[in-house]
Amino acid sequence: KKVVYRAIDVSKFAEEYLFRMGHKVLLMSATILDPESFAKSLGIPCDDCEVIRMPSPFPAENRPIFQSTIGSMSSSQINYSLPKLKEAVEAILDAHTGEKGIIHCHTYRIARYLKYNIKTRKHAKRILIHNSDNRDAILRKHINSKEPTVLLSPSMSEGVDLKGDLSKFQIVCKVPYPYLGDPIVKKRMNKNKGWYALQTAKSIVQSCGRSVRNETDQAVTYILDNDWHNFYRKNASIFPEDFKNAIIK
Repeated sequence: KKVVYRAIDVSKFAEEYLFRMGHKVLLMSATILDPESFAKSLGIPCDDCEVIRMPSPFPAENRPIFQSTIGSMSSSQINYSLPKLKEAVEAILDAHTGEKGIIHCHTYRIARYLKYNIKTRKHAKRILIHNSDNRDAILRKHINSKEPTVLLSPSMSEGVDLKGDLSKFQIVCKVPYPYLGDPIVKKRMNKNKGWYALQTAKSIVQSCGRSVRNETDQAVTYILDNDWHNFYRKNASIFPEDFKNAIIK
């Protein structure tokens, strides 16, 4: 047996266990998004920090984001939308024949549905799906394969480097809201009203960054969940300008 401790709020502990180790601390990330909320989450007084923003060196034309929505992926609508999602994914795979890519599913339910309902041989043999035990092995298989494989994953929105030809397109199947069935998520939401939207936006930005890793990389992103429009309309201010500039109107 094992016990896992997860903090709801670390703002009271960051100074003692991290920041007191040095006179000045430099924190760098491409997905801080909201510096004020970030500082608050770590217990950093606004008067004690300075924020420096740098524009992305990656040209917007190299990373276009298409809002090709096909239906809502909410729990009440997903059964109606999944068949449309499959058709849209197959069309995108047709458009990117011979190219590697990644499909961000956000849930295993969506991943399994696509895996077992995309039966066209030319597409089915390209798809690589993983479980919680073989994620790294499947990623290595994709990287090493000479074939135009496509990763089908609910958990590769961060920490994955698909540079160059390892991914020329990516699909965001569902707006990646944190799971409301997790009691820690609910407690964090109650403690910080903006936390839920901020985490969702951060996950979207991170997902869109998996395939464009340097100034010369090129990859196309497709967002298919119809709920994206409502989320973006309400939370556009959270997203960095470099992300907004890549969206195809």
